[in-house]
Amino acid sequence: MPNMKGLLRLARSQAPTAAAAIVLVLYAQLNGDPAGLALGVNIVVAAIAAVGLTLVIGSAGQLALGQAGFMAIGAYGTAYLMLAKGWSFVPAVVVSVALALVVGIVVGYIALRLRGNYLAMATLAVGSGIYALLVIPSRLGGANGYSPIPLPTLFGHRFVSSLDQYFLVAGFLVLVLFGARFLLLSRVGRELIAMRDDEVAARTVGVNVTVRKVQIFAIASAIGGLAGAVTAPLQGAIDPTLFSTAVSLQLFVMVVVGGLGNIYGAVLGAALVTYLIQAVPGSGSWALTLLGAVVVAFMAFLPDGIVGLVRLGRRLVEPHSRRGARTGVDARP
Repeated sequence: MPNMKGLLRLARSQAPTAAAAIVLVLYAQLNGDPAGLALGVNIVVAAIAAVGLTLVIGSAGQLALGQAGFMAIGAYGTAYLMLAKGWSFVPAVVVSVALALVVGIVVGYIALRLRGNYLAMATLAVGSGIYALLVIPSRLGGANGYSPIPLPTLFGHRFVSSLDQYFLVAGFLVLVLFGARFLLLSRVGRELIAMRDDEVAARTVGVNVTVRKVQIFAIASAIGGLAGAVTAPLQGAIDPTLFSTAVSLQLFVMVVVGGLGNIYGAVLGAALVTYLIQAVPGSGSWALTLLGAVVVAFMAFLPDGIVGLVRLGRRLVEPHSRRGARTGVDARP
């Protein structure tokens, strides 16, 4: 019975993740054409990276802006191991994510000495430094990019079709959401939130701030590396522009628009921002201009992001539902 109760608690706590999985399946059903699925892949990959960034910014209160650099580590690591070394998809992803995690640990130690804007600039410099290294002519192709990357194969199945590729990245997103949700509901998550709210008070009650900072940077970097590692074989070819400073800023916008500190909000923010970037006609500068306007609007009128709008709707509906329950009348329109 204790195990059954634990499983029931886990199932209840992961209900939002299950809902997200259902939405991902419904998207594939409603947008089954190649263009819609390609957009879905881009959204899901961005969502994976944004969830990692949400953990370090929203949950731990550490202003990090170099997530695209860790995506680059995962992408180029996986591409090189698969193309040059002949590795299969899963071992290449595991090693590349581990490499991103190690670099994240180093960044975590840097974060111990910096705060606020200084930390943001330092992490942005790390991402920019990784980008600069990739541009230099090397075995990884330099500015011309790296190709042709083999398609991923898992359990003997080669992911060729757009639908297969969408469900591959969607499965990774669900796993990331499950792990992130589990982390945030654990003691580690509570300590991260305490550290975000008041670092001095967190130290006073026994939180090892040093360990927690390094841990969350490592986890966020690994998730960013996973986003890059998954997308590289699906792209077939990658180049440094896919992991530029602009991409790091776009991921930050996704986190802000979705709602700081909410992993599911990060997914919604990734969907909105990725769709806007693709939908805005003309050059990319117009899309960036629109994103800037969107961020200003959200900060002015909806500082809690998209999830804040969801909470507002819930608060408006609940009193009406309770009145209907007391009077015995169905509160639904």
